[in-house]
Amino acid sequence: MGLVMLALWLAEPAALAAAHPGLFNMKFNAALTFVVLGVSLWLVAAGRRKLPALMMVPVFIYGALALAQHVLTIDAGIDTLLNTPFVDIGTSQPGRIAPNTALCFILMSIAIARRALRGKNDIVQVALGFATFIIAAAALVGYAISLDFAHDWIRFTRMSVQSASCFVALAVAIVFVGTEKTGYNRLTIAAILGLLTYLILLAMAYYELARYENTFGITFTINGINARSTLSSLVLISGALYGALIVHLYFSSRQARAMAADLAESRGRLAAIIDNAVDGIITIDQHGIIQSVNDACTRIFGYEPEEMIGCNVKMLMPEPYHSAHDGYLGNYHRTSEAKIIGIGREVEGRRKDGVIFPLDLAVAKVELNGATIYSGIVRDISERKANERALIEANAELEEFAYRTSHDLRSPIASSLGLLGISKDMLAEGNTPALGQMLQRMEVNFRRLDHLIQNIITVTRTRLMEEDEGPIKLRVLVAEAIDALSHLDDFKRIRIENHVPAELTIVSKPSKFQVIVGNMLSNAVKYHDPKEAEPAIDVRAFRYGGRLRLSVEDNGLGVPPASRHLLFKMFKRLHPNRSFGSGLGLYILRKSAEALGGTALYEARDKGSRFMIDLPDGD
Repeated sequence: MGLVMLALWLAEPAALAAAHPGLFNMKFNAALTFVVLGVSLWLVAAGRRKLPALMMVPVFIYGALALAQHVLTIDAGIDTLLNTPFVDIGTSQPGRIAPNTALCFILMSIAIARRALRGKNDIVQVALGFATFIIAAAALVGYAISLDFAHDWIRFTRMSVQSASCFVALAVAIVFVGTEKTGYNRLTIAAILGLLTYLILLAMAYYELARYENTFGITFTINGINARSTLSSLVLISGALYGALIVHLYFSSRQARAMAADLAESRGRLAAIIDNAVDGIITIDQHGIIQSVNDACTRIFGYEPEEMIGCNVKMLMPEPYHSAHDGYLGNYHRTSEAKIIGIGREVEGRRKDGVIFPLDLAVAKVELNGATIYSGIVRDISERKANERALIEANAELEEFAYRTSHDLRSPIASSLGLLGISKDMLAEGNTPALGQMLQRMEVNFRRLDHLIQNIITVTRTRLMEEDEGPIKLRVLVAEAIDALSHLDDFKRIRIENHVPAELTIVSKPSKFQVIVGNMLSNAVKYHDPKEAEPAIDVRAFRYGGRLRLSVEDNGLGVPPASRHLLFKMFKRLHPNRSFGSGLGLYILRKSAEALGGTALYEARDKGSRFMIDLPDGD
């Protein structure tokens, strides 16, 4: 509005002014001031602080001087300072603005400057905006109902329709933008503004009526009742009614705000619970389109929320669920036959990287505002399934262990009992040479029994024993293990080379590591090839990729291809005729490696075998 009026004043269209003089009721200075006010308010909205506050200084000074000219009946020389009017529109002085216009400029300059400096709304700004709105709105209504005093505070100088409209717009921005942060309800403020404007208009009408009666010496009556008395009653009654309405509106708005706050808090708590839930929560519409997901869905499926919302939920399913899902929904809508809805079951999901994993899925049907949605709760049960498989395998191993252990323990005992009975008979008959052979066979049985018991103890210790980690000099440990095997048959004819670097040290559990090295070496010594001219065993260790590998390579009997699937299992002797044993050695090796976070490996050679363990490198 200000820019348009500035353009008209600068263009000086005399013919237009003669035909429509009301277009020029807004003075040049007023138009320029409105432009400054509008730009300042825009800068405040953009986050600027100092510049709009400084721009309000000349606006305040202009308004104060313009108002002073009317109050003190002086001429400050500001009316035609920037522009001399090319047309006379019947004002008290060319270019002079009305006192109510000047007052509104003062009020608006203070309000905008305060908004700029504080960066937020407050009660002072609301009050200033109130006053400006009431003055400007009263002027506009005065034009509509021909109540001159509403816009003409003094004769021949009035607030123009254009100025009143601009002040209403500015006041609305000041009063209502950011008002909620001050704790005042916008609807209540609007009602109060309307009431005050109405009451002021009635008061102005009363004043105008009294002025006419005093000027012309007449009294206006209606059916013998004085009009001013009627108007006074109207002011009081309507004021009381509007006041009661505003009070009711105020308390209703407070109650509504409290309910809205409670609702927002409840929704916030619910959102926090849903977003922080361990399980994924997905809602879909009746067409299978995802409406919402919580944070757990991102962790479970690997998709960001915006990648899932708006897409069909079958994107999270592998085949055959992916292709059949829309058919499931359609069938349920037709027949109401539920396969998952309201029941829940284990299904499979597909992550963003294509990995398929097991899920627990529970789906509920929800009727909401006449629409049907489905909420699904999904839980990744990969770990549970892995634990179940491990438990089943452990139970199977335990059953086999119990059966084989009881059998292997009973066998030498039963044999020894039989030999003991024969020995008694020989002793009674005096057959001493034969009795010595029986005792030797009994000794072998008891040694087998002791070996089996030692292996059982080792298995149990490997599973249950807690042990602190410590530094292990690997070359020294290998050398000690080699010395501990020196009592075995044919040990001296086997060349055993320790290639482990002297400086190689690993941080691990010493007892378990000792079991690993001892089993690898004893296995290589026991199953060397007696026909080999130069039996050899080579021990090596090295680091790679944050891990440590220990290998024992021999040129012995090796493992027959048909028996390699039995490696590292309980009670599996791959060369029963070569050396007696319990068949637990490689099983103990595997379990000990796993207890240290590693794995046991086998690699066939052209002649012999290579057994390896890979362990985390705790250097």
